[in-house]
Amino acid sequence: MNISDDGSSGYCRTRRDALRRFPVAGRMLQALAAAIPALALAACAASTSKVRVQQADTDLTACRTFDWLAVRDVAASLNEQRIRAAAMRRLQDKGYELSPDRPDCRITYVLLFRESAAAKPRVAVGAGGGSRGMVGGIGVSVPISRKERQSATFMLDVIDVASNAQVWSGSLDTSFASRELTQEEADTVVERILAAFP
Repeated sequence: MNISDDGSSGYCRTRRDALRRFPVAGRMLQALAAAIPALALAACAASTSKVRVQQADTDLTACRTFDWLAVRDVAASLNEQRIRAAAMRRLQDKGYELSPDRPDCRITYVLLFRESAAAKPRVAVGAGGGSRGMVGGIGVSVPISRKERQSATFMLDVIDVASNAQVWSGSLDTSFASRELTQEEADTVVERILAAFP
């Protein structure tokens, strides 16, 4: 890299000269460079699913104390243990009491994984005209990622003990690194759904 007497590199000098010679193009490039992070954040936000809520025509204030609704005679899976810990902790954070003996309501979950098609190589062909005649190109896209995220729908259901009926449900389309959730993944998805619970 060439360094001038004023300490600037040849690259920096050339870039400054180009910006002076082409001020409109330079401003456009600077605006584009500033917009790229905002566009990336917007794309991430758009891909995030919203929590869908369904609620019975009942007063949810009757649910003052909670317990977990476990499947009888079935050992709790690692997913269930992590989701249960996250749900009970989040309910306590929201001011509800845990009452294994006489709960007003019970909470449980459903986790449905979707099969996703394996990524395949793709080929694209393009052609166009310009001042120098026809031009064309061929592009090949080859998937190189070995780990695909697991698409899923995650639901939390609240059951009123007295009527033995579902009174609230929150669901979310999301994805996980694998079908065995980490505690961090369980905490995140439970917190998002229970944020919609009154």
